[in-house]
Amino acid sequence: MKWWPLLLVIALIQCAGGPRKEVERFVFDHAVILDPEEILRLDSLFRGHERRTGNEIALVTTHDYQGYGDLRTFAATFGDSLGVGKKRLNNGVVIAFSKEMREVFIATGLGTERVLPDERVQHIINKSMIPLFKEDMYFDGLWEGSREIVAFLELPGHAIR
Repeated sequence: MKWWPLLLVIALIQCAGGPRKEVERFVFDHAVILDPEEILRLDSLFRGHERRTGNEIALVTTHDYQGYGDLRTFAATFGDSLGVGKKRLNNGVVIAFSKEMREVFIATGLGTERVLPDERVQHIINKSMIPLFKEDMYFDGLWEGSREIVAFLELPGHAIR
């Protein structure tokens, strides 16, 4: 029996991306500002939201832009490299925070942006996150902003299609 047709099919599946690997975690504390319980709490919030809606939210803390020009580019590139959101729906969100640079940015996939526009994202940052960051309550700011994003995306009529 010749194996080359089977190998060709396997190669084509791999080139097409094959089955998508599930996200193993949603919180990446590269700046080490969160304790393990806080990471678990945020991860549980994002994991529960993903189970209920299919949307994926990731949070990354960083000391710097890691070679990118700004936090916006870093967040978008981080989300793309991790594969945040379902490819067909483009329903990902990346919350990027840097304590050192005193910046936060929330990147949304194109599908998410239709439901959660930039103006709403900026409102969440300004009203729910920055006031807590100014009080050195970094987890609380990340938690409130994350919780507000999840609550908004789970409102009736806010399904990302």
